[in-house]
Amino acid sequence: MPERRFLLWLLSGIFVFQACTFGVGFFYCARNGGISTCPELGDRYTQTFTVMISTTLALLTGSAMSKKE
Repeated sequence: MPERRFLLWLLSGIFVFQACTFGVGFFYCARNGGISTCPELGDRYTQTFTVMISTTLALLTGSAMSKKE
């Protein structure tokens, strides 16, 4: 149970960090010329956080499966 709780906290931390990072990036782009300044903001956002979320969910699923066996 402690590792499951840790992984859930880690996942929620990733979501909070993700929201903050996107907010700062969006604010920077808005203040410095709009989307023409940062045309790949969405792509970089997706690439960065897809791996972190996938890994955490895989660990969470794997820990749940190992408890059932």
